Amino acid sequence: MSRINLTGSRTSTLLLSDHFLGSLRKTQSSLLTAQAQISSGLKVAKPSDAPQSTSAVLWLQGALEARAQRQNNLTFAGAVLDNVDAAMADASNLVLEAKSIGSSQIGIGSSSDTRKNQALIIDAQIKAMLDITNRQAQGVSLFGGTTTLGGAGSNQGVFAEFLGGIRYVGSTTNLKTDVGLDQPMALNSNGSDAFGALSARVKGDADLNPQATAATHLADLDGAQGMGVRKGTIQIDVDGTIVNIDLSSADTLADVITRVNSAISGIDPAAGSLGLSGGGLALTADLGHTIAIADIGTSQTAADLGITLSATDGTQAGDDLNPRLTALTALASLGASVDLASGLKITQGSTTKVADFSSAATIQDMINIVDQLNLGVKMEINQAGTGLNLISQVSGLGLSIGEVSGGSTATDLGVRTYANSTALTDLNYGLGIHTEAGAPDFSVTLHDGSRVEVNLDGVTDIGGVVDAVRTAAQSLLGPGSIGAIGDAGTLFNVGLAGDGNGLVFEDNTVGASDFQIANVGISLAASDLGIAGNVQAGSSISGADVARVCVESVFTHLINLRDSLASDDTRGITLATSALETDTETLARVHADVGVRAQRVQQQKDRSEDLKIMEKSMLSDLQDADLAEVITRFAQLQQQLEATLQVGSQNLQLSLLDFLR
Repeated sequence: MSRINLTGSRTSTLLLSDHFLGSLRKTQSSLLTAQAQISSGLKVAKPSDAPQSTSAVLWLQGALEARAQRQNNLTFAGAVLDNVDAAMADASNLVLEAKSIGSSQIGIGSSSDTRKNQALIIDAQIKAMLDITNRQAQGVSLFGGTTTLGGAGSNQGVFAEFLGGIRYVGSTTNLKTDVGLDQPMALNSNGSDAFGALSARVKGDADLNPQATAATHLADLDGAQGMGVRKGTIQIDVDGTIVNIDLSSADTLADVITRVNSAISGIDPAAGSLGLSGGGLALTADLGHTIAIADIGTSQTAADLGITLSATDGTQAGDDLNPRLTALTALASLGASVDLASGLKITQGSTTKVADFSSAATIQDMINIVDQLNLGVKMEINQAGTGLNLISQVSGLGLSIGEVSGGSTATDLGVRTYANSTALTDLNYGLGIHTEAGAPDFSVTLHDGSRVEVNLDGVTDIGGVVDAVRTAAQSLLGPGSIGAIGDAGTLFNVGLAGDGNGLVFEDNTVGASDFQIANVGISLAASDLGIAGNVQAGSSISGADVARVCVESVFTHLINLRDSLASDDTRGITLATSALETDTETLARVHADVGVRAQRVQQQKDRSEDLKIMEKSMLSDLQDADLAEVITRFAQLQQQLEATLQVGSQNLQLSLLDFLR
């Protein structure tokens, strides 16, 4: 039972006991906290230790963890960039040596035997360049961009010998990593930028104009205003009843049509409908009805869809939405007429294959068919989404895209390398043709002795050459005497080859003279056009394909230099050496870019280390314990605990008998 406490006559023993135990627990709790701070060195081990500092502590901890990862990225990027820098230096030195060899073999002082010996050295340099371009560091291809084949130590590289040339199978974008800057940093290079490995591109000049289908995605439309389709809400008025239609979640034209027609049916099922029409949409109002579609406020959805229309008792067609080509575009939806039955005759170097599109249903099917030819040629959709391009991956070889006999596929797709639109300046790998101003450039002698002289002044493309030949021939032979290839009843025919590429001349006259084409004066036009020749009694001259395209890369120029030295071709040596001069400038520019990136990585590493020290200092101020202060407080708490126990034991032992004694 409770007894009277003489030291606190108004306090019961039970209350005194509770007060003592509470004080004891508080002291022990403080001791435990101090002990934990001494052992861990932290004054904030959990959020409740310092609620006011918790958010700052958590942010600093997160920042330090992210910084640790970025520092790992910086170390990795620095190591890769150092290797790229060294490889670029080796490549630059190799090209300079090759250029020096080429320069030394131009003019007097060199012989055929000397040049053949130097060709062996250039061949060894090509193999050395192949080794440089396939280098890897820490599993990353130095010049493969985002493509890494095989990993470290693998014999598989992004450059490889192929069909007598060098094929690049890497990407055109660089591998990037987060190093703490505003944007990720590229840590390697790619063969296209550094060495021009994908510079040969046959750009399609035909707009294939795909038609709109129900499956066409709104994201694949340029839109009636050329701004794409900005999705939102439109308004439809059916005979005076207005309804809003939300198209913000519409994905395809089918979604738009379904929602609009559902709204029309909800008002009057017999009023009309929205449907497809060519490259866009059309609104139809049935007899006795008026339907109008408009935007609401500043919305541009209806305008972008080309359906700000009003139809009464009939159909109003919307604007062309200009659908873009995609991999899934159906070939049946192409607005342009394309011969898909014949295919493309693709020649890479000395290898020719036909891309047969007769079974293709989509653009992706065509891309796959070209890829499966394994010619080092890729088909792609152009950036504008209007047509197709063909890209050569192989340096040192000429690429030609021609027609299969009787077909028009290459012309229809706009990818024929020798077409009427081919510029004369693009012939002979960009060297063009050499003409003489104000004078005939070449002559065509027919069997009957007629001699047609052709002047190419002002002519800029192959079609212009054909027209100039026909004009000159008609002037000499008379109207109706000139026809297209294969025409009968004419004296002379000229045009593009129906199979492959080149110009074809046909002589339908009879006589003892040789059928021949020759340069006139100082002009080299016939030779440069690939049509110079004498077939004597023959009736057809098929010109060479001088419109091939070639990858303008380091490898191409080294291969050209090697082959020109081996064949004792002084002009070829001069051209290849000149091209290597351009390569040295390109390599220097890329090398400088790599050096700048490496320097930025080092600067970022130094800055990151400074920030790490500062963040750790701030975190320490918020989280770390002052051991001297904690140890002092721990000793004081021990004394406090001893005093509490001593006083408590005395107070709780007192009774009336103790007082009477």
